[in-house]
Amino acid sequence: MTKRFFLGVDGGGTKTAAVLIDRHGHEIARIVSGPSNFYSVGRAVAEASLREAIFQALSSANLTATDVSAIGLGMAGADRPGDRQVLRAMLSRIAHFSRVVIANDAETALVGGIGRRYGAVLIAGTGAIAYGVNARGETRRADGWGYLVGDEGSAHWIGLQALRAVMRAYDGRGPATALQDRLASHLGLSDVSAFVMHVYAADFGVPQLAALAPLVSQAAQDEDALAQDILREAGRRLGITLSTVIRGLDMTQEAFKVLLLGGVLRARDLVRESVVNALAAAAPRAQVIEPRHDAAVGAALLAQQTGE
Repeated sequence: MTKRFFLGVDGGGTKTAAVLIDRHGHEIARIVSGPSNFYSVGRAVAEASLREAIFQALSSANLTATDVSAIGLGMAGADRPGDRQVLRAMLSRIAHFSRVVIANDAETALVGGIGRRYGAVLIAGTGAIAYGVNARGETRRADGWGYLVGDEGSAHWIGLQALRAVMRAYDGRGPATALQDRLASHLGLSDVSAFVMHVYAADFGVPQLAALAPLVSQAAQDEDALAQDILREAGRRLGITLSTVIRGLDMTQEAFKVLLLGGVLRARDLVRESVVNALAAAAPRAQVIEPRHDAAVGAALLAQQTGE
């Protein structure tokens, strides 16, 4: 019987993972290279990272592109036609694959975590997005629009609310909070008055704000009421994002699986608790599960299950 292999690539702003699976879904090779989100690192760097991950994965399994039945590529924003064209052009310069499937990274996370295109996923890390597929194959997403106009409830959102709360407390416009000392210590500042110069510096941006989210979780665990309020509000907003997808797909009465992914939801604190409560209200028969595989395997499975 002719061997059949499927290649999946999960490309992000910090790394690119390429995974080869056989026709039974067994992983036979995995390679990690540099970032491939061309919005954050540029097209040349993104293409170089994709090339490295793809060729090293094939080489480690003693295969070439002609041995691959299909390649799946999961990238943030890949559901936009313009981005798909850019990614297809990159892949065509790297190697010729007989079939190419390009999807948003939320879709590959869903397929990897559940094993098929049915269910819902909420991802809350630096950003935040919900995505779902119903039994009819219809899809819907909510948020994932970036830190300026979206990503509500994300680590970036939590970090920003913490900074704002600290400045309100400093002025007396808001209640005192343990976040003042925690954030000052984390940022290496002796006084809250130094925050403004620090956070408006050129090297302080989205990743640095997102890195403040764990401090909010720690303060909440120590019974800081303001930190707890921030986490509850983050969970409320994420719950709305997830529920919007579920209701939009008419899945409220269905029994389906849900993935809660990303650092914000892995913390299993007030954020996740609020999201789970919102899910129970929106879709009582839905079941939160742990992911079976990651998004790179999901991209390979998507390539195996679908085609363009």
